[in-house]
Amino acid sequence: MAPQSPASTNQISAHVVAPLAAMAATWAVRKLLNGGYARVAGRRPPTPEDASVSFGSALAWAAVTAASAAVVEVAIYRFAAQRQRI
Repeated sequence: MAPQSPASTNQISAHVVAPLAAMAATWAVRKLLNGGYARVAGRRPPTPEDASVSFGSALAWAAVTAASAAVVEVAIYRFAAQRQRI
């Protein structure tokens, strides 16, 4: 078996590290968002299961958290792709 080139090794590590980094960063952002919501609103963020929360509030919070997660994921993957080209 031939040894792998540094570019090949870098590509493999980017495909392994980027998803793990995206998951960790998304978790951290969700924690920050939940903490910020609790601090500003004085209560926990709405959950889809909570019947006392209006549908609109639950939907808006879901949209904010989903959009934040998508931005973090794109940023991590872009960073990993840029580092891969170096």
